[in-house]
Amino acid sequence: MGDVFYKYEGNQYGSGILLNEYNNEFALVSANQKDDQTFMEWVFPQKKDGSKTPIDKALPWKIKLGDTKESIKILKFFIEVLEGRNTPAETDCGFDQPTIPEAPDDDIPF
Repeated sequence: MGDVFYKYEGNQYGSGILLNEYNNEFALVSANQKDDQTFMEWVFPQKKDGSKTPIDKALPWKIKLGDTKESIKILKFFIEVLEGRNTPAETDCGFDQPTIPEAPDDDIPF
């Protein structure tokens, strides 16, 4: 399929989102386009040791979606949420949904 770039409307700097395919996995990547060339934005993520120190290697600023089937499922989930047809609690996207604890039936203790 190859990469597909969506330029934000009304943006004079060429900013947008790139649908990137790598090893049969898809991701949304922050990107810019200039003179018909697309450039991914790169970041230095923090180490996973809790120190908030950046790692030594820059990585594309992306959100992993998965293979074709999983990517479609995730994107449909968010489309339905944005269109107001479903709320996250009403839609099964295959992820664990956050639970909100129920308030006790008792009166407030003060």
